[in-house]
Order: sequence, then C-alpha cells, then structure tokens
Amino acid sequence: VLVLNMARVAGDSPQEILDSLLGLVCKEACRFGFAPSRNKPWSALNNLFSYLERVYGKFVVLVDEYDAPLTDILANSLFSLSDKQQVQWHLRRFYHTLQAWKRAIQFAFVTGIMDIGGSGLCLMPNYLQNLSSDARFNALCGFTEAEVDTFLRPHIEEAARNFGCSPETMRERLRMHYSGYRFTVSGESLYNPISYLTALDRLVAPQNAQEIILTGFSRPWIRTGQMNLLFRYIQTRGEALTDTDFRAAGARDALALDKPALNALLFQSGFVTLKRGNGEIILDFPNWEVETAFQEGLFFYCFGRQTGGRGSRVRKLMRQMAQALENGECAASLDAFDRLLDGVPYAELATESNFRIALQVVCSMVRGILRVDSEMPTRRGYADMAVETRDTFYVFELKLDQGVAAAMTQIETRGYLERYADEGKRIVGIGVNFVKRPNGDNKWAPSEANYEWNSCPGKATRLREQERSARETDERIVG
Repeated sequence: VLVLNMARVAGDSPQEILDSLLGLVCKEACRFGFAPSRNKPWSALNNLFSYLERVYGKFVVLVDEYDAPLTDILANSLFSLSDKQQVQWHLRRFYHTLQAWKRAIQFAFVTGIMDIGGSGLCLMPNYLQNLSSDARFNALCGFTEAEVDTFLRPHIEEAARNFGCSPETMRERLRMHYSGYRFTVSGESLYNPISYLTALDRLVAPQNAQEIILTGFSRPWIRTGQMNLLFRYIQTRGEALTDTDFRAAGARDALALDKPALNALLFQSGFVTLKRGNGEIILDFPNWEVETAFQEGLFFYCFGRQTGGRGSRVRKLMRQMAQALENGECAASLDAFDRLLDGVPYAELATESNFRIALQVVCSMVRGILRVDSEMPTRRGYADMAVETRDTFYVFELKLDQGVAAAMTQIETRGYLERYADEGKRIVGIGVNFVKRPNGDNKWAPSEANYEWNSCPGKATRLREQERSARETDERIVG
C-alpha cells in the first residue's frame, strides 16, 4: 500500500514545491527499501511503480489531500498566476503516472478539496469514480441519525443528566451544532463524527458542565478546515460572504486559479453544504459550529485579535447590530458596530474595503434575519452593500474620511434606492463616513452616518436623519 500525503508538499515557489514533492516520493520509496531516481517527481514515482509491480504484481495507492499543493497557494500573494499554472502543470504530470500504471494499480483512493469530476483541472485520472457526488455513498464520511441513536444513546442520556435536561433536548442541541452535512440533494443529513464525539466526550464529564455552560459547545472543526485559505481570498476580494456566494449552481465547477468562484470554493472545501430553501437547492452552512467559527474567524483574520475581548463578546455585538437593523434602529446598529471595532489597530482598517468586509461579516452572522449583498448594480453604478430584513431594504454607501455628505450625495444622485422601489418595503439609504484619523488613545472616532428613507415606496415622503458625529449629540433634520 503506497501512501502519499500531499499536505506535506509545500514551498514558497514552484521549484520548492517540486522539490518537496520529489522528497515525498523518495521518503515513501524508502519504506519499501527502494531508492528511485532523484530527477523529477513523476520520474521517481514511475520508478517506484515499476519496482512495486516487479515485487508485488499489484499494489494499492492512497492519496490524501491530492490538491493541497494547489489550494494552499490559491490566495497566496507570493505566487503569480504563472506560478500557479506551473504548479498545476507539475501536478498534472505527476498524477498522469497513475493513469499510465492503471494495469498494476489494484485500488486507488483519493481525498481532497477540489471536486475531481468537475474541477476542470485534469489533475487526476479520468477512470476514478467521484464518490462525493454519488448518492449511494452520501453517508460514507458522517454519522446518520440511526447510527447516533444506535451507538451513542447511553452517552447522550448521561450528558443530559449532567446538564439537567431531557435526552431529547440534548439530542437537539447536538444536532444544531454538529449535524446538517449533505453531499447530494437526496442524501440524508449527517453529523461531523470528529466534532460530535469530541463534544460528547466533554459533555459526559460532570466537571465540564459549568465551563460548557459559560463558553458553549466545543468547536473542533475550526482546527481541521483550511480556513486561512478562504480568509486570505475573501480579504483580497474586498467583500465578505453575500447571498450570491450561496448559489448551488456552479458549486462543482472548476476553481479558477486567478479568481475562483467563492461558492465553488466554499462547497468543495466543506464549509457549506446542500440544503433546500424556498423550493430550490441552495448552499448553506451545515450547522452552528461551522457558521460561528467561520464568521468569527474571518473577523479576527481581517482585523486582528485586539477587538476588546473574547469571541462571545464579538458574537454578542454582531447580533446586537443585526437585530437593531431588523428593528429599524439605525443609531443602535451603528453604535454596536463602533463598539465592535473599538480597539482594532489603525492599520487594520486603513481601507474602505476593510470596513465593508467588517459590516458584511456582522450582518452575515444572522443571515436568517438579514439578507446581504454587496456591490449591488444600478443603472448608474454600484452600491457598496444592501441588506434586506423582513420589512426593510437598507442600502449602504461607505466613505473613508470623505464626509458623510459625500456618501448621501452618491446614494441620491445615482438612484441607489430606486432599485427597490417596487418591492413593497421601506427603503433606507445609509451613508457612513469612517474617520480615518485615530484618537489619541488609538481607538477609532465614532463613525458619522446619515440615514434617508422612503417610508412609502413610490411616493415623495422622505425623512433625513443625521446621527452620531464624533463629539455631538444626535441632531435630526426633517425636510
């Protein structure tokens, strides 16, 4: 059995990655007492296959994280598009050896992020069957409800006793946190085995009860996903997740080396899964564990860990801001946002796009309440961000040290609110000016904001409200 763990292949240049790949093959060959040629990785692998055929006749090949050398550099600024294409070519040449030795390979099993069948990268031989999209194998990598009920019921009951709740309540809490994975449309919802067992192991220990009550259920998933890959790409893109990133269409398409579609990257890396919503198939976070870990991780990645405390505080302020928008409380919403950014270093928020990411991350934390889109097209340009609640459309225009009037003028002159005039909801235009100059204590000055809304879409009634200048009380101007 030949094992190639491609996660060990790394480097800061195409040549370093090539050398690392060669070293991986030679190290594996040593297990069989063979020393292949140290010319090129594909030549060394070809020599090793030839040796294994002579000695064993047939052999098995296991390739773990087959695309890791490529996915690791997708958002790496050290690699140009030409560098990425060179690494891709090396991997194609390397994996073509599997095709050439099909006669001697009795069985091959490959894992990775990018969908083999739809990747378009032609990295792997075409005779491999894609189990990820085959309904017969949907439950291959997760726990089903029946398996949990059959094998883990006593542990669930013990955990329930520790927390003074019913087994059904404990079961539902575990389901919300760790279930929800579905790899085919018709497939059963699955639990993450590692996360579920890790959490259950802590829950059955009575001495952990108080800590779990204070800090919440464990999230071991955060240590297993390639989160920084996505965070780097999102930060480079200049906008956080929006509804367009949760489209199921194209989720199995090729990951372009220069600008991969985020919905495909999210789905193929396991951050989102298939779900049914409003009569259609969509992508969504599978559970609370993944969603909260992703949103908090993105916020901390973009703005450092100097946000004034632990993740629970960040979650609380994010939900406060989103809930305030849902309730139509614009001032309270921006106040929560200011407190969220309190203590973030000046350098971390030096661009308008970083502020936009911050706003989007906050609003995306409760996508069940808020629907978020960015760079919304209109006849005369693009609005920075649009947020839809149950009864309101909020259209944001963000400025950095340009004055709130500039943001409101752009909303008015470019007709950003007109796009939503026929939706039958209240329309609110929000111009926000972030003060680039930090205060003496290295904290950001409160943001200035203007709010204008049309409470009767299609009519001329408008109310303008200017709130929260740096050191002034609220001032309202009606006209």
